[in-house]
Amino acid sequence: MADVETLSERLRRLGMGRPITRRDFIDGIAVSAGLAASSRVLAAVDPEGAGTAPQDRRDYYPPSLTGMRGSHPGSFEAAHPLRDGTYPKSGAKPIETGEDYDLIVVGAGVSGLAAAYFYRAKAGAGARVLILDNHDDFGGHAKRNEFEFGGKIQLINGGTLGIDSPRPYSTVAAGLLAALGIDPAALAAHYADRGFYPSLGLGSGVFFDKETFCADRLVKGKLSSAEFLEHAPLSEAARRDVRRLETEPIDYLPGLSSSEKKARLSRISYRDYLRDLVKVEASVIALYQSRTHGEWGVGIDAVSALDVWPFGLPGLQGLKLDPGSAPHMGYTAAGYADGGSYKFHFPDGNASIARLLVRSLVPQAVPGGTVEDVVTARIDYSRLDRSDHAIRVRLGSLAVSAGNGGPGASPVAVEVVYSRMDRLYTVGAKHCVLACWNMMIPYLCPQLPQRQKEALHYSVKVPLVYTNVALSNWRAFHALGVSAIHCPGSYHSSVRLNPVTDIGSYRSPRSPDEPIVVRMVRTPFLPGLPERDQHRAGRAELLGTSFATFEEKIRDQLGRMFGPGGFDPARDITAITVNRWPHGYAYEYNPLFDPDWPEGEAPHQVGRARFGPIAIANSDAAAAAYTDAAIDQAHRAVEELLAG
Repeated sequence: MADVETLSERLRRLGMGRPITRRDFIDGIAVSAGLAASSRVLAAVDPEGAGTAPQDRRDYYPPSLTGMRGSHPGSFEAAHPLRDGTYPKSGAKPIETGEDYDLIVVGAGVSGLAAAYFYRAKAGAGARVLILDNHDDFGGHAKRNEFEFGGKIQLINGGTLGIDSPRPYSTVAAGLLAALGIDPAALAAHYADRGFYPSLGLGSGVFFDKETFCADRLVKGKLSSAEFLEHAPLSEAARRDVRRLETEPIDYLPGLSSSEKKARLSRISYRDYLRDLVKVEASVIALYQSRTHGEWGVGIDAVSALDVWPFGLPGLQGLKLDPGSAPHMGYTAAGYADGGSYKFHFPDGNASIARLLVRSLVPQAVPGGTVEDVVTARIDYSRLDRSDHAIRVRLGSLAVSAGNGGPGASPVAVEVVYSRMDRLYTVGAKHCVLACWNMMIPYLCPQLPQRQKEALHYSVKVPLVYTNVALSNWRAFHALGVSAIHCPGSYHSSVRLNPVTDIGSYRSPRSPDEPIVVRMVRTPFLPGLPERDQHRAGRAELLGTSFATFEEKIRDQLGRMFGPGGFDPARDITAITVNRWPHGYAYEYNPLFDPDWPEGEAPHQVGRARFGPIAIANSDAAAAAYTDAAIDQAHRAVEELLAG
């Protein structure tokens, strides 16, 4: 009888006791996960109450933190009692800062930073703007993770990955990129090296896990190839189904016109299409279940068959559908319906766009002057919130109220209350842009019309996790011939080597013997429920999952996947950053579950209406999780305020 591995032996084999960072660090203070969840940790930095905030210290640099990031401990806890009506505690009186601004922006993501940029452009260079954000870094979902290997920095996105959009950028959005020095086409031509991994013989693969497919096996190649199917741990019937799906142009809706087929496909999920019309084995559905996670944040049970058609998922090629866009994302079989936008991926994702915006707003904080040197610039966070600057960025500051300001002819039209370092503060302004999440706005502004509050509550943001793992080398990837792996049954549904982008003085690793950062993506879901309910369940799961659980899952999955190539999770993993986003990307309407509202009546359109001196700007206000949408909504909000 084979020896049974004990739990302690398993954890030791995975390297759970190895000295990598598994604590949260706030301003250089190491704290346990439980303590980090409290804003009292931040207050401990300032025990005398002198008002010194962590970001004002010269050594403050959140991009280099590991452990739990994204919606990190300390960034959201005060929002939950606000939602529940129990915050602030009775008797808590806000401290009057005496600060008055022309504009207060709530949210330092791309939309909030763009709103400050557009406001200054229209109101004048002397306009005083305060930007508040609940996180310890700016950028919102455009977060950056830095890893240091022997004095050399490697970068990777902790959130938003790229510039591309299903639509061409508007004149406004494209103009902002140009003003920041971003020429995506030129940058892609000069700095992106998409052919590097293929030049080493590395390609795509699928990891079959034993819990779902009865065997742990990494298989290289395309699903349609005979070699792939020969090695896949599938029954012969399932292999025939995959071969039929991938290679045979069969019309599974005979006798219907193209428009009739599209109407039918828009009303059934891709899972139901495979099960009921194509009639594949259950293991085949499991193989494709998570193929839609990257675009929709849910599996094929909650995405229509028509929506997946233009993305090339198999089984639809024989229907001979006429060109035209699918309803969900404006995509067609030939590409995006309107041509789509350009594509470029900075080494840190869209964090470089946020950095360029901050350089424009607070140039004293961001050294350099080009789009190339901003990638490696070390930001001086202590310069972001100076009283002698017209524009100030105040981190670790969670807004809890935005409402009417002083009486009568007072120049303070809006008063914002925010929580920082376990204290409440008030600031005033002529205007306010709420560039935070839609679902928070009704709690910040309870005086909004009921219809508008209901519309703001409608969307449920997509929960997701971008896990970045630093490895001492990537020899196992090279030995197994893979750079990007789909993992349909695993905890993380995809694993890939960091894309190669050399820009300015930044260089990506080129040898398998060099350290590298590996990206893993998890989208929590609960198949069978409507999409918004799946997002709610996923959000609850993420908030209830500890970093230790993530670490164990990461080590186990990578060990099982790459062990045959010589990978040892205890030896080869040097750092882990889990970017947890319980409230991730903006919700985009799903034709399986959402009505087709008349123009102007969709929740995002009703919800974004200006309320006196308060306007709303975020990607939620466009129902589109794209950078151009965030920029366009910022411009609209500022135009509404200044026109009003």
